[in-house]
Amino acid sequence: MPKARASAVLVATVVNSVLISDAFSQAEPPTNAINTVREIRAALRACWVPPSVAVARDNMAISVRLSFKRNGDVLGVPLITYTSLGLSENERRAYRAALDETLARCAPLPFSDAFGSIIAGRPINVRFH
Repeated sequence: MPKARASAVLVATVVNSVLISDAFSQAEPPTNAINTVREIRAALRACWVPPSVAVARDNMAISVRLSFKRNGDVLGVPLITYTSLGLSENERRAYRAALDETLARCAPLPFSDAFGSIIAGRPINVRFH
């Protein structure tokens, strides 16, 4: 491999690694009590870390329908209701894994007692992009 190309590959690898590690450091579970569906969506999006750059696409979107228990844990298995067109099976698996990691990192969400009673078992949709 020519020296210039090897340097470009090394720089791209370092940049990708920095972007991924920055994304993980910014993906923090919420600490304040959640009182609205809008706050649920914001909390989940704050925890979202897309798949690695090698798999991720520009303008990729994924929508998920899920429900929560009163204590903020996910109820059942989240259903992916939409993905951008043209994904390969490997890309679908990567985005599903990213979703599962997001939920594992964030759940249980810190619902207020009153909101937990209201939202328990009711499906909501969240879009990640």
